[in-house]
Amino acid sequence: MAGATVSIALGLFLCTAFSGCQPANQYQEPPPPPVTVAYPELKTVVASKDFTGTTEAVNMVAVRARVEGFLESIEYEEGEEVKEGDLLFTIDARPFEAELAKAEASVELARAQVASGEAEEKRAVAEVANANAQLARSEKAAASGAITQAEIDLLKTAVLTARAGVEAARAAIASAQAQIAASGALVTQAKLNLDYTKIRSPIEGRAGRRLVDLGNLVGAGESTLLTNLIQYDPIYAFFAINENDLLQFNREHLAKAKEEGKAGKKEIKLNRPLFIGLGDEEGHPHEGRADFADLAVDESTGTYLIRAVVPNPDRLIPPGAFIRVRVPTEEIEAVLVDERAIGRDQAGSYLLVVDSNDVVERRIVTLGATYDGKQAVSGPIGPEDRVIINGLQRARPGAKVTPKMAASEEKPPAEEDSTAEPKPSPSEGTE
Repeated sequence: MAGATVSIALGLFLCTAFSGCQPANQYQEPPPPPVTVAYPELKTVVASKDFTGTTEAVNMVAVRARVEGFLESIEYEEGEEVKEGDLLFTIDARPFEAELAKAEASVELARAQVASGEAEEKRAVAEVANANAQLARSEKAAASGAITQAEIDLLKTAVLTARAGVEAARAAIASAQAQIAASGALVTQAKLNLDYTKIRSPIEGRAGRRLVDLGNLVGAGESTLLTNLIQYDPIYAFFAINENDLLQFNREHLAKAKEEGKAGKKEIKLNRPLFIGLGDEEGHPHEGRADFADLAVDESTGTYLIRAVVPNPDRLIPPGAFIRVRVPTEEIEAVLVDERAIGRDQAGSYLLVVDSNDVVERRIVTLGATYDGKQAVSGPIGPEDRVIINGLQRARPGAKVTPKMAASEEKPPAEEDSTAEPKPSPSEGTE
């Protein structure tokens, strides 16, 4: 009995020590990870081309001194907005006031000389009349022998002398009138110079820092630069397109002109809408219109320069800024997906799609433009595919997932096309 008890105890000890009597552990596969899916949208959108460019002020004026003198006052605050005609600087005007007074006095003197000449002309005309009368009487008296021929010759000489006096008076009048014209020109120049002592803003814009301090002589031998003015609204946007894009735009213009019955129109007025975005902005929120194109393709770069005018009422867009330019081209049918669905690796861009068995598939796609937060894609993708938009890090191609439809995506979109509302408006081409 004691031996049996020892055997039972030894068996229990060995069973406990080597766990030979415990049930075996089995691997439990984790449930498929949850992901959020959404259907792509098939919509009519406006295709566009993207470029890079820079901005430039519509007007940039170098304010210079046009007359020589000492700078007397500075009438503006550096960096402030000024209106057209606002006073910026004044130059000592006293020398120019003296010149104006001198020129005006010359005009008055010449006018007095004209009056004197006219009086002299009247006196000389009277002398001519008197001399002619005396000569006529003398010639009658000479017939009876009362007056000698020598006396008649003297009277003829008196007539000629009186006539010469008339001509001299008229010449003096003409000279005085010429002096009036010359002095009048001096008066005009003196008034201009006097006006130039008050330097006003030729445009509406922002004034730069002053480049000359008070009391300095300006305009001595050169037009001294005093400050600069820049107009910010509107602002120019310059960008270059390649030769192929130029040819495409030209063909679009010709096709539209043919449709509108303007195929024979030779004058082409560039009038294409476009949109720009700054370096820190999403999308292209600023709308403008192309108003000028260069005359030829640059042979050294193979590009064609285009200029656009962009409203800038809040002065947000500075001159010299780097910009992104989007030019709408034509309406196309596009497949749009949520931007969160785009994956990227060394092979390019891709989407993860959940098939009917809830298995993840990888689809390589090509990216297009963005439209109101949706990314246009092309490739093996359709509006019936369930695209993963959240949980990409948990989804692996070939593995199962637990898909959950995103809000407002309870069923696939209808097959009928609808019109998207992209930021770019349809291209109007050229007129």
